[in-house]
Amino acid sequence: MPEEKRRFSRIVFRVAAELTIKDRTFTAEQIENLSVGGCLFPASGDFPLGTACKMVISLDGALGNPMVSVTGKIVRCYPERVGVRFTGIDPDSLFHLQNILRFNAADPDQIELEIDDHPGLI
Repeated sequence: MPEEKRRFSRIVFRVAAELTIKDRTFTAEQIENLSVGGCLFPASGDFPLGTACKMVISLDGALGNPMVSVTGKIVRCYPERVGVRFTGIDPDSLFHLQNILRFNAADPDQIELEIDDHPGLI
């Protein structure tokens, strides 16, 4: 069995999100998984690793306000989804992201440890 390389716990967050890569915007009804450091987003395309992107995650089920807005880069590319590592986030979005993870995690104590150990993306 391969050694687990993930640094952060993942959750499924069932709300709309948008991912913009170069001049293409992808919309999804839900993110496949979300963590303090990134997410797996359903999108078709072949994007070079390291490609910059921007993501908007809804907090109320529909795109608009309120939302979490992050910048990132593509770190994995699969046929129907891309792995995004978050590289930048404003303080309000960081606060919302951390609360999303706390309230939706199977193990909130583990999420709390990950948030405490992660200095943030600001």
